[in-house]
Amino acid sequence: MAHGRRGTIFAPVSRQDPKHGRWILPLVVLALVAFTYTFVNNLPPAPIPTTSTLAGGSTTTTTAPTDQTTTTALPDDVVAFMSDADTLAATSATLSETAQTVNDEYPDVTGYGGTKDRLSELKQQAADFVTEVEGVTVPEAAADSWGDVNTAAAVMRSAADDMLDGLVNTSGSEKRLAALDQFKEAATAFTQAIDAAKTAAAG
Repeated sequence: MAHGRRGTIFAPVSRQDPKHGRWILPLVVLALVAFTYTFVNNLPPAPIPTTSTLAGGSTTTTTAPTDQTTTTALPDDVVAFMSDADTLAATSATLSETAQTVNDEYPDVTGYGGTKDRLSELKQQAADFVTEVEGVTVPEAAADSWGDVNTAAAVMRSAADDMLDGLVNTSGSEKRLAALDQFKEAATAFTQAIDAAKTAAAG
């Protein structure tokens, strides 16, 4: 009986290095290391624990945030002063804008009669404004700076008077325009003096 060649059951094992994919695992490991390093560096700093001893010997541990902002509450009289100062600064700016508008709209928009009425009103508003400034309760720390505030307000009142007088009793526009410039400059000085007074009051 003839015997045929037996078939090979197991294929020979290749001794060659599997080139495809041999760097995949090291690259994955490297990527994980890089990700972990980036993640850890981006974590917020750990809170700083503080320990205090209570009566009886027991201790408590509290965690304080690393970034703390300390604010100091101002006294009530200073807070009220700040509010009054801001209101006066806003009024000063409004009066300055009004003075400029009255001038710009004369004579084409309001004419002589309308402008006279508006400047008369501005004169009264400036006088009332001075009264308001003088009535403010000023903290002792801001008393010196408040003198400049009073001076600027008084100049605004005087300039408003001159604007009206320049329209009614003076020929030409030179006096009225000069008074307008003085009014606006005084309003600017008023705001600056208010800021200085607030800074002094806050300490």
